[in-house]
Amino acid sequence: METIFQLITTGFLTGIVYALMALGLSIIFGLMGLINFAHGDFVMLAMYGGFFFCHFSGLDPYFGLLVVVPLFFVLGAGIYRGLFRHLLDAPEESQIIATFGLSFVLQYGAMLFFSTEYRSVVTKYADQILSLGFLTVDFPHIFSTLIAGILLALIFVFLYFTNTGRAIRAVSEQRRGASLIGIHVQKIYTIAIGLGLSCVAFSGTALITFESVHPTIGTHFNLLCWVIVVLGGVGSLWGTVIGAIIIAEMEMIIGFFFAPVLTTFAYFVIFLAILMIRPAGLFGYVERRA
Repeated sequence: METIFQLITTGFLTGIVYALMALGLSIIFGLMGLINFAHGDFVMLAMYGGFFFCHFSGLDPYFGLLVVVPLFFVLGAGIYRGLFRHLLDAPEESQIIATFGLSFVLQYGAMLFFSTEYRSVVTKYADQILSLGFLTVDFPHIFSTLIAGILLALIFVFLYFTNTGRAIRAVSEQRRGASLIGIHVQKIYTIAIGLGLSCVAFSGTALITFESVHPTIGTHFNLLCWVIVVLGGVGSLWGTVIGAIIIAEMEMIIGFFFAPVLTTFAYFVIFLAILMIRPAGLFGYVERRA
């Protein structure tokens, strides 16, 4: 039982970071209806950003957020202007092909510039743990969870209690109606894409404190994020958080008691089982209308 509680605790902490990572996809897909298969590769780039900041500055990767987050917000706005806005009303097949192409560009670009080596950072608190009775939690997970939890709370406040957040939700529910009442839809899309990639920047920087990065790790994160978003219910922010925790718990438990290679198989079984009962996901589907 002590082992199970330890795994559940670690899974919960990891799930909060996964939730922040998947929230970026949830915002983009829920708002624009854009099928983005390059999302995980942006997480990979954020992890490299944290790694190289730490490598060249000698500072903690979290200080790199001051650089990485603004860069990713600008990157998101640039990608929207250069690519995503042209895909908004395109067939789904075009969206899939275009974003798969973007994924390959990012992966092979990373291989070209960063090599295929696994890279990781060693922080001053990497080996420090907090003991809570029979539970032990390492400091990298504690810090990443605290930061991710605070950011999740701030994003919820932003989306539900600010005018810009209300405009984002209005556009996600009724784009044409939002435009008719004076909301600048293109501006909202730009802000939302920047916000989504800012979530990616935070989560990638947090992940590099306890995960290694390599050019193809984005494929795993892309699959993970899509499972989380669909499992929780497309467009549901709370669903994204719950779905992320469920998937992280499955990874920890299956990886420990069976084998790490079975974790993907296990959470797909859970994913399919839940969708058989609730096809719209745990918290339903927010329909996007033109």
